[in-house]
Amino acid sequence: MTIGKRIFKDYRIPMLIVLLIVFLSFTRDLGLTRSAFLTKNNAFALLDSIPGYGIAAIGFTFVMLTGQLDISFGSVMALTSCVFMMMLKSGVPFIPAFLTALLLGCLCGAFTGFFIASYRLSPFIVSMTMQLVYKGIALTITNSTPVALADPTLKAISRLRLGGIVPITFLLFIVFALIAEFILRRTQYGRNMFLVGGNINVADNLGIHVRGYIWSGFIVNGFCAALAGVFMMTRMFSASGNLALDGPLNVIPMVIVGGTAMSGGKGGAICTLFGALLMNIIYNGMTMFSIPATIQELVKGMILLIIIVSDKYMEHRHEKI
Repeated sequence: MTIGKRIFKDYRIPMLIVLLIVFLSFTRDLGLTRSAFLTKNNAFALLDSIPGYGIAAIGFTFVMLTGQLDISFGSVMALTSCVFMMMLKSGVPFIPAFLTALLLGCLCGAFTGFFIASYRLSPFIVSMTMQLVYKGIALTITNSTPVALADPTLKAISRLRLGGIVPITFLLFIVFALIAEFILRRTQYGRNMFLVGGNINVADNLGIHVRGYIWSGFIVNGFCAALAGVFMMTRMFSASGNLALDGPLNVIPMVIVGGTAMSGGKGGAICTLFGALLMNIIYNGMTMFSIPATIQELVKGMILLIIIVSDKYMEHRHEKI
């Protein structure tokens, strides 16, 4: 492989991000859009929109690395954020409420992953079922009514910006992604996750506790979903059972376009970080071009379809080689 091809293969997403930023920066000058991309307000809005689903995408990466699937994380985000906001509204301090939400997220992930890891049931069927269960619980405990609260701590977090542009939540997202990448690349746990996803039979023959690693991936996903739900509260200050209904449609493209294979064994947290940044720039660009929300949903669906087909194509091509 030539140096040029290797650079394109390893850095195609960051290169595409740069090209998109350059293109969108000139759209107003070319008369294509009324608003400018490189403005303080737009930069903040773009970066502020990434952490919620971005953190959920990192958790989803752990699941996909083991070759599994979990589409229930959107409902976990809804349930944990509802519990979190209800506790704050009842007078519970921020830290205990926050830790309770994270613990609940881990329990949800553990419950979903238990049936998949222990009984080898279909990840899609199980997670789809649990998606309905968690959403139903969230709607029941809130009586289908949004839980709104302008909590002082949440408001303080939302106001923190670096240089008046970069929200503190985006910086925390980057730190979180770096920690996740370190775990995946530099620890035995992370290396075994790649091995389980790459070839589950080989991992089993090597004495790796395959079921335990698959189960742990779902627990991490539940933890990240809960954390993502709390991060969303710093923007919305309102939780409901219908929160993150479009979670899978937004998160799955971030993970796959970043380079994580649906079959498992390939990818990483930094890949997902770049995928999240790229997809949000695309969404931001569609808004700049005044594309109707209904058409945006169609575009998101087409992007997801193209990504899935291309991922399968590359997988089959690799097998032939």
